[in-house]
Amino acid sequence: MLEHWEFLVGIGVQTLLFLAGGYGMVLRNDWSNKAMGQKLTGLESELKKLAEVVIMQAVQTNQITNLNNQMTMLQRNYEDLRRGAGWMTHPRASVDGEYP
Repeated sequence: MLEHWEFLVGIGVQTLLFLAGGYGMVLRNDWSNKAMGQKLTGLESELKKLAEVVIMQAVQTNQITNLNNQMTMLQRNYEDLRRGAGWMTHPRASVDGEYP
């Protein structure tokens, strides 16, 4: 009968150790989840800043493209004027070579 009690006490101690280990794992996961949440919050703010930078670059690229187009048109107008296209050569009654 004495051996039977030793067996039951051993199983009880083993069960308590397993429960303590499980509780420890739960606490550890909770702490790591909190740390992970803080890191994710930091990453979210960094991603918002990165999105702002990307938007600013897209706007600047659009502005540069528009300026490039305007410069090309000015160069074409200048070349046309240099070649004489766009100048009125006759009085107001008739127009010759007016730039469209």
